[in-house]
Amino acid sequence: RYNLFQLVNALYEYRSVIITTKDFTAWGEFFADDNVAVPIVDRLIHHSHVFMLGGESYRLKHKREG
Repeated sequence: RYNLFQLVNALYEYRSVIITTKDFTAWGEFFADDNVAVPIVDRLIHHSHVFMLGGESYRLKHKREG
């Protein structure tokens, strides 16, 4: 988990990063500490474009139909 912080910190303002996640609010639980999650999320969303996608899964929908 600390390695993710190091990676994001090293790439911050130098390279593009694409992250897919369900919700940033749950990152504190994953890292077991908001003091680690908040700086990572802060660096990820600074200068970023956040796309909120929703709806039913395309794969699950076709699996049910088939």
